[in-house]
Amino acid sequence: MIIFVYHLNPMNTIKITRFYVFLTIILFPVLASAQITGFNKIKWEKERIAPGLKWKSSHTILNDSLLQNINILIIKENRRKISLVHSPLENVPTSKQAAAAGATAAINGGFFNVKNGGSVSYLKTKGMIVDSDTAIRWPRNTNLNGAILIDSSGDLSIGKRMPNSWFDSHTGYADVLVTGPLLLENRQKSVMPGTSLVTNTHPRSAVGVSGSHKVIFITIDGRDKEAAGMTLYELAELMRLLKCSDAVNLDGGGSTTMWIDGKPFNGVVNMPSDNRKWDHEGERAVANIMIVK
Repeated sequence: MIIFVYHLNPMNTIKITRFYVFLTIILFPVLASAQITGFNKIKWEKERIAPGLKWKSSHTILNDSLLQNINILIIKENRRKISLVHSPLENVPTSKQAAAAGATAAINGGFFNVKNGGSVSYLKTKGMIVDSDTAIRWPRNTNLNGAILIDSSGDLSIGKRMPNSWFDSHTGYADVLVTGPLLLENRQKSVMPGTSLVTNTHPRSAVGVSGSHKVIFITIDGRDKEAAGMTLYELAELMRLLKCSDAVNLDGGGSTTMWIDGKPFNGVVNMPSDNRKWDHEGERAVANIMIVK
């Protein structure tokens, strides 16, 4: 950094100060980054749920002082099938949607209308376009710049958001969910907008692709003294440390939920925050989820 010092009258000094504040605000989304210390010291609880499906969890301390509660599903696509499930009439908790779909595990999905139900971004399941009008009724959001693409064989990839017509014409993708922001692209951290969704700490849910035919679902709990939550800059760094090449954010906050069939507390293994309690009971009803069969 080079600092220039000038002898100016008070009025000019005030103007230059304001200019630098303006530059800081404009450049913040480009320059902001986050480091996570203590990752290599995490003691993971590990369990093989089924062939090709592993669960890792830890209530741990990162960055020397911050408690975090992390749950991870590691999915091998050559052994498990990933797909999107949605509730067409009303929002339904992740656990209920997953159980009804006969899933082995699940995570909450994309952003949705809390009051009236339905996705607020492009959504296709089983080759059917759920709602082609979302781009009109819900104007393009700079946060929703990514897409989860699942082909007919169940292989999942993560890419940039495209126009709805592009997703419509690619019949090879059985399931499509527009979400975001993108966290990693080709092992590089994505440039994210400096919105409150990005810069504030919240419970988080995300999906990443790691190596050949390996997908990672992750939840980070928050809004409690037992779990700080993360900014999306921190989440991007965590996904990088988990060796993801590409990763994208899902709906978080009170929606953040991870579910595993047969586990206690109705299968909810994280601590959803919608009831503002440190327990497994705080699920929020959501419009769509991602399941593993």
